[in-house]
Amino acid sequence: MKLRWLAVTVLSAGIGLGCSQDVESSPPHSGLETLSSALGERDELERTYLLTSFLRTLRPEDVPLALAEVEKHRAGIDADEVRLFMLAWTRFDGSGAFATARDWPTPWKTILMEQAMQAWGYNDGRAALAESEQIEDEELREKLQIALVSGWISSHDRLGASEYAATVSDPRRRTRLALRLAGEAKRDGVDAVIAWADAIPVDAPNDFKEVVFSHAAGVIARIDPKRVTTWYEGQMKHAYTSFGLRSIAGKWAQFHDPKALITWIDSLAIEEDREPERVGAVGMAFRTWAPEAPEEAEAWLESASAGPTRDVAIDEFARATVDADPTNALHWVVQITDYELRRTRTLRYTRLWFAQDPDAAETWLETADMPKAWRKQITNNMPHAKSRARAANIEQRE
Repeated sequence: MKLRWLAVTVLSAGIGLGCSQDVESSPPHSGLETLSSALGERDELERTYLLTSFLRTLRPEDVPLALAEVEKHRAGIDADEVRLFMLAWTRFDGSGAFATARDWPTPWKTILMEQAMQAWGYNDGRAALAESEQIEDEELREKLQIALVSGWISSHDRLGASEYAATVSDPRRRTRLALRLAGEAKRDGVDAVIAWADAIPVDAPNDFKEVVFSHAAGVIARIDPKRVTTWYEGQMKHAYTSFGLRSIAGKWAQFHDPKALITWIDSLAIEEDREPERVGAVGMAFRTWAPEAPEEAEAWLESASAGPTRDVAIDEFARATVDADPTNALHWVVQITDYELRRTRTLRYTRLWFAQDPDAAETWLETADMPKAWRKQITNNMPHAKSRARAANIEQRE
């Protein structure tokens, strides 16, 4: 892409420079030779190094000269290099950089606008957002806002980007933005993640505080389990922490000691109406733990007291191990105290087992402790006629 039109426009009209100097009266930038070398360089690494060396010190009065240099070399630049120009330009004149891109008279205009918006979003997200709101074309406005928010999230104005993200109507996109913000905060350490999450107002729209807390808790749990326990326990009374425990469990079990995690979860003084949060967190932990260390997970089941927490752990353990050892998986499934959960899992896994190994399934079913009605359901839902006959024989022998 050539920048002839852009150079001519800026040189003749001074669009977006934020100053009244003309090119002849502006002292030459000491790095213009660096820019010239960059634009003539074929090696991409060296070209990028030279280009950014110049752009880091770009001044308002240098823009016409820089663009004239681009035209002089007739260099074709790609979208990434456009964004580098825009990142330098929007540091001191975002509106001018975007106006120039907006008035570009070729099909490249949209790409230029997106790069300008992303760069402007990084340097001044609020101003870029205000400008984007003036665009009447709904499709273009949405595209540009996606670009500017991408830059905004990477900037130091994390709370400003969060304020915008909270207003996004699409819940999936809102969640993705929160996740990206958590990731950006993580780059600055655990303290930054906590500070960001704590700064989100409780009354932020669309339950954004809840979304942020959940993602932040998961990020901290991955880095520092001890730190996340202190942070969570200090805030667990608040409604916005309702999904935090599951998020902690998922990351802690994946990257640290699942047994220590479950011991901590079990120790929490959770209000009765929020007990499902504890149950769900244990289930999340077992979803990770059981496939990775089935023997350790099974040892915990053997020592655990009957109840909803153990039920969900058994459910996840059976799901993870039934293919490798259906006999053992069903041994645990029939110990689930929740009647409906026990019934559905027994029927499902027995049916699958009959399809894979009818002889072994028949042997187990002959002595399995289950209601007669369940055996009838198993008989009626066998995948093959031979298997149905086997199950029917077992039922008749009772």
